[in-house]
Amino acid sequence: MTEIREIPVYLFTGFLDAGKTTFIQETLEDPQFNGGERTLVLLCEEGEAELSPIKFAASNVKIVTLDDEEDLTEEYLKGLEEKYRFERIIVEYNGMWPLQALYDALPKDWDIYQIILLADSTTFASYMTNMRQLAVDKLQDPEMVIFNRCTDATDKACLHRAVRMVNRRAQ
Repeated sequence: MTEIREIPVYLFTGFLDAGKTTFIQETLEDPQFNGGERTLVLLCEEGEAELSPIKFAASNVKIVTLDDEEDLTEEYLKGLEEKYRFERIIVEYNGMWPLQALYDALPKDWDIYQIILLADSTTFASYMTNMRQLAVDKLQDPEMVIFNRCTDATDKACLHRAVRMVNRRAQ
């Protein structure tokens, strides 16, 4: 009988230029998080920043880019698992793709451990106004929302209200 192993998924969402790649880079540079576990980083968009594996705390990280939402299937993801035999997954998700597409494609033994939304405080209101459905889609599930590019002039109470309006659990 084959033992089914649960694979933790760390999901980073947000729109372009929100700081997802930088956050993932810093996370993988931290030896408290990256102690050598076989890790798959699934990049579902390419922004301005790029990951620099040479700076990672451990070298057991495989980076795979997925360019088209149509390629996000359970079969494709299981194929990656068989090929790379990773112990955990980090997903940098495309902000223009609905999260349900990822949820539908995740193999049964892949368990989302944490969802973090990163947002640029200077463009967040614009996304909420002009692409409300996509923004709300990303706000519904994360345990944590991180706003970057804040200044003393940033209306933090307004950002807090916008998040709480959609997701009362998020920190």
